[in-house]
This record gives sequence, structure tokens and C-alpha cells, in this order.
Amino acid sequence: MKPIVLALALAASVGSLADDVRVDLPKDYQQTFVEYLSLDRVQNPDQFIRLFANKTAMQGKNDQGDLPDGSVLVAEVYSVKKNADGSVQHTALNRRVKDKLLLLAVMEKQAGFGETSSSPIKTGDWDFAAYKPNGELAPKNLDECRACHAPLTDADFLFSIEHILPQ
Repeated sequence: MKPIVLALALAASVGSLADDVRVDLPKDYQQTFVEYLSLDRVQNPDQFIRLFANKTAMQGKNDQGDLPDGSVLVAEVYSVKKNADGSVQHTALNRRVKDKLLLLAVMEKQAGFGETSSSPIKTGDWDFAAYKPNGELAPKNLDECRACHAPLTDADFLFSIEHILPQ
């Protein structure tokens, strides 16, 4: 394939990918959302995560144990500092030392998201998006996110639902 044709094909595929994204990065989440948890990321031994929730999510679980539609969560995923030998640095509290912001992961819950998702992996009415630190879409396979969250049916597909307490 000629370089110009390849470039046009890649641009078209990126454009269609962007059109499929229905979860936006809230630009002002650090000012308007509640930071409800920060911790060493359990799934990744060399990452740290900060979790934010909008006011809707901070209403807490309903009688069925789910967050309300309109809930939006943002995760700031960081690398961690490493020692000269490549091992992860820890504080005196045995916590990882946060380093560079790697990714902004967003989960949003809207009625009908589950029914209209093109993914075969279902996570209720939650959908996902990933953004680079500069706010551009990140090239991330969101089915990896869905697959990780899908088993959490009893926790509304969230790892941290018990930390979201009504405000």
C-alpha cells in the first residue's frame, strides 16, 4: 500500500474509533469531582491510582447496590518510582511512590449503554474510555477494561464501590 493511501486509511480508522467513543473526559473533574480513593494499583505491581467520582456517583448505592445512572468515575493511573536495581520504591508505610501520570481512565453509567454496546463483554450500563494525560484519546483496547470489570457483578462492576460513600 502506498504511504499516502496507508495514511488516509489510518486516519479514517482513527476517526471512526473516535466516533464510537461515548464517554468523555470531564475537563474539570479535579475541581468538581470527589477524590474518594488513592492507592497502590492492585492489578499492576508498578502503578499507583487516584479515583474521582462525580456528585451523582457520590450519592452512593441504591437499594440494589448499584450507583445511579449518570455516575462518572475518573481514574488517574500513574507509574511509580523505581530504585536503581529496578525494584519499586516504597515509603515507610510500604506504599508505592507515585511518579508520572500515564493514563486517564473514565467509566460512565447511562441507561441503555449496556444494550447498545458493540462489545461482546458486558458490564451493565457502564462504558469506558481512556485518555492520554493531555486529554487526547489513548489507543487502548477497552475490552481489556471491560473484561477486568465484568466479573464484578455484585459490586456494580466496580472494584471500589464500598469506598463511595454518600455525601
